[in-house]
Amino acid sequence: MPFATGVAVQRYLSAEEGLAAAQDEGCSHWYIDASLMADMPHNWSGERSRSLVAAAADRGLSPILHGNFRAPLASEIPEVREASLQYVRSEIDLAARLEATSLVIHGGAFVEPRPTKAHRDAALERFLTLLSEVVREAAEKGVEVWLENLSYYPKFRPFSYVFTRETDFSVAVDAIPGIKFILDVGHANVNQSAAVPTFEKFSSSVAALSLSNNGGDQDAHLALDEGTLSVREITDAIRARNWEGVIAFETRNESVESGIAYLTKIWESAAGSPV
Repeated sequence: MPFATGVAVQRYLSAEEGLAAAQDEGCSHWYIDASLMADMPHNWSGERSRSLVAAAADRGLSPILHGNFRAPLASEIPEVREASLQYVRSEIDLAARLEATSLVIHGGAFVEPRPTKAHRDAALERFLTLLSEVVREAAEKGVEVWLENLSYYPKFRPFSYVFTRETDFSVAVDAIPGIKFILDVGHANVNQSAAVPTFEKFSSSVAALSLSNNGGDQDAHLALDEGTLSVREITDAIRARNWEGVIAFETRNESVESGIAYLTKIWESAAGSPV
């Protein structure tokens, strides 16, 4: 696939196990998930960090630190936001020590019994204000931040994810010029059909694509040839915009090899042929 500058995999394993799995699957990158207890920043000693960096270098792989999506970065309580910022700073430090390709940040969630557009907009503003500080501090330590969209669940009140809609990307670009995204196409397919239009509009700011499929009702992490998301439309948009970047597989029921084979089949097939 000429557009893939790297291939990552998320297997929800500890960092060391994930490295071995990524090597077995022929990847160039793998996820270290800070939402897993074993890989939260406070569980990384200097010795463990140095050992992993050496092991990754020996295998020719690079980590992507997937920040903890549960961090309440958009909380309306100033003291909670400040505590969240302190936590994210520990993720920045860990990403720097691990020589990670990037640190993936999410908007987290806010709590509102009857969430309205005004509530969502206010939460997004709070998050992006904090994120601008995170991006600046991360850059000073040589860490690139990728902002990932979460799934859109309009009826799961009182809990609402932040940074979920195509319009949110516009707000982010205006608020933080130069921001980079990892567009999760599976998340963008939950209760909306936002994957393709979002990519088409913001491809120049998309550093990576997180790939999986689902039935449109929840984030199921299905194989690319399952679900309602049109992978054909995504590859057509990639070709039309001559996009290049990292592709990350988050398919729980499919190997990276199978996913690459399916993408390659679509990419090389005639534009109008059904797959």
